[in-house]
Amino acid sequence: MFDTSALLRQRFAALRSKAELFSLRHVKQSHQALSVRRNVAEPPFFSQDEGAMLTVRVNGVEAYAATADLSQAGLQRALEQAEALARQIARYNLLDLREQPVTSARHDHISPNFDQPVPNLADCLGLLAAESASVPKDSRLVDWQAGLGLSLVEQTYLNSAGAELRHAQRFLFPGLGVTA
Repeated sequence: MFDTSALLRQRFAALRSKAELFSLRHVKQSHQALSVRRNVAEPPFFSQDEGAMLTVRVNGVEAYAATADLSQAGLQRALEQAEALARQIARYNLLDLREQPVTSARHDHISPNFDQPVPNLADCLGLLAAESASVPKDSRLVDWQAGLGLSLVEQTYLNSAGAELRHAQRFLFPGLGVTA
């Protein structure tokens, strides 16, 4: 958990900006989905997404740029793009955000039971197979599926005022569908 925080903090500290405020929001999400359809296990699905959004405040105008390139150069490039955008849109600005308060809070929020082990794939597929097999045998039931999705989301927010907010969440999505 938060295995990239130290590196992100180091890279964030090395960023150079003329903005009065800038921030980085890093999101790392992994997802797996298992399903058994009509008593047959389907291939598991795994995905992982990771990226950062850099936001700047220049003369009361905020803009952002997102990137999947988390290298020092990639983060600096996104920060410069956000600054350039803030300057370009300044003449269309409706709100002056110079007086908007800026947090310098430091806090970690971790979902309950985040660190508890998750049952292995074989156990999960066994549970889904049992649920699929429990659907009554009826010719009017043309399709059924038992599924389980698991997402892990880690977010880190850093800003030039000293804020460091980290969130770690685990989401479990059970499902059972029957079509008649």
